[in-house]
Amino acid sequence: MYNSVEFAKYIAAFWNDRKADINMTKIQKLLYIAYGTWLAVSGDRLVKEHPQAWPHGPVFPTTRNKLLKEDFNAINYDSIADEKLKNDTDIKILMEVVFKKFGTWTAYTLSNWSHKEGSPWEYVVSQPNFKWGEVIPDDRIKSYFKKIVVKND
Repeated sequence: MYNSVEFAKYIAAFWNDRKADINMTKIQKLLYIAYGTWLAVSGDRLVKEHPQAWPHGPVFPTTRNKLLKEDFNAINYDSIADEKLKNDTDIKILMEVVFKKFGTWTAYTLSNWSHKEGSPWEYVVSQPNFKWGEVIPDDRIKSYFKKIVVKND
């Protein structure tokens, strides 16, 4: 498992390397997509932090708080301290898959996608006594992304 802040920087560097737009909302949703895809394929969590249900979709709060004032356009691979992460070929393949499917999507589109009926976020927010900030269960994320991964690949 990787540190979610370092992984978010990796996402920013990856997107910047491809001259694609990146901002906090987009990083949060792409981190969630990478997390879900990794969980569906490997059965393991990608990062130590769990996504939570927030009003605009899944959020990794520590990552959000630590990177809130970052200039995402300035992040490159040298900004990442975790050498293992930078050199992990499986992670590079994962990000290529995520970029291929979601690379052109706007933050708004990604946020709407994460709210779809039947999504893990929608499941959590529809529960009785729900409160913002509740963890989205890995079993829900895994089964949801298994359908997406199998359907698309």
